[in-house]
Order: sequence, then C-alpha cells, then structure tokens
Amino acid sequence: MELSVGELWMSRPDGEAERTAKIIARAITGDRAAFEEIVRLHERRVLTLAYRLLGNGEDAQDAAQDVFLRAFKYLRRFDASKPLEPWLVRVTVNVCRRLGRKRQRIAAVQDPPVEREDPAGNPHTQLRTEEQKTVLYRALAELGEKERAAVVLRDIEGFSTAEVARLLGSAEATVRSQISVARLKMRKAIERMKGGRDVVS
Repeated sequence: MELSVGELWMSRPDGEAERTAKIIARAITGDRAAFEEIVRLHERRVLTLAYRLLGNGEDAQDAAQDVFLRAFKYLRRFDASKPLEPWLVRVTVNVCRRLGRKRQRIAAVQDPPVEREDPAGNPHTQLRTEEQKTVLYRALAELGEKERAAVVLRDIEGFSTAEVARLLGSAEATVRSQISVARLKMRKAIERMKGGRDVVS
C-alpha cells in the first residue's frame, strides 16, 4: 500500500524511530533533557507549520511556544509506542486555530521559511522566487481561518484530504469544498497582485 505524503513525512527509519521512542519515554517520566531533545528535533517543523497557518512570524513564534508548553503538560497522556509527529501536528493546528480566532492576521508578512516543492495541481506551482513566495503568503492571508488551514495542510504540507479532515475535525466533503474555494480565491488574489495592484516591491 502506497503511503501518502503526510504518512511519508511522519515515517522514520527503524533505528531512528526506536531512538525517538526512548526519548519520548524518558520525557514522559519528567526528564527535562529528553524533552529539550524533543523540542530540538521538532521545533523547526512546528514553527514552519504555524507560520503557514498564521501568516505572521511573531504569531508563529507564540504558537510554537504554546505547542511545546502543551506538549510538556500533556505528554504523560501520550502513548510512547506511537509516532510523535502526528500528535504534534494536531496540537499545532489546534493552537493556531485558537490563536487565529483571537488575533487579526496581518496581511504584510515577513520573509517566509524555505518551501518544499509544491504538489502538482495546486495554484502555487509557478511561485518559485522569494518575492513570489511572499505573494503566496499574502494571498493565504486573505483567506478565512478554515479555508487557510485546509489549503495549507492539503496543498503545502501535502496531507491527503482524509488526513486534513481528521486534523481539522471536519467531513471530507467540507474540506474539499474549503480547498476548492480557497484555491479560487488565491488564484484571483495572485492574479490581482501580479497584475500590478498590491505587487510586492
């Protein structure tokens, strides 16, 4: 059975998975050095996802800090035999959704983090330069919270529609509709920016 992009990202070589499981088991017992190792291993990933969901560097930093505070608080409930990344993704999505409701997202974005190659078929494939990526983030900033979360997880993070639905606690049909609407809005926003209005200088 072929793995989805999300499952591939979450997978680890056997030796590394075993080592990570041991670190998690130590952290669950209250070993602070082990928890700091978890933060070191996953901080970049959590911060990048938070940035994509929130569109603002300062908010992303706040969200990442909250994610690891919650992880430290609730790690004892985590099953150390399971991979940690899916759990951290869910915590990050939930934290960002709460933060997004509390704060108005800022349209002007800072320099975005380095992107992975985008999957084919989404409206971002021709955006390759740093300036173009900034346009992408500005287009994302125009979306509503749910649409933004759906399109970020599906088109940028590479999760399947079913995985996005699980992460957001939504029906697959709802996610498909949100992604469709978000892609259309983003295409229009990108075309407007590239047409001379709101072009990044």
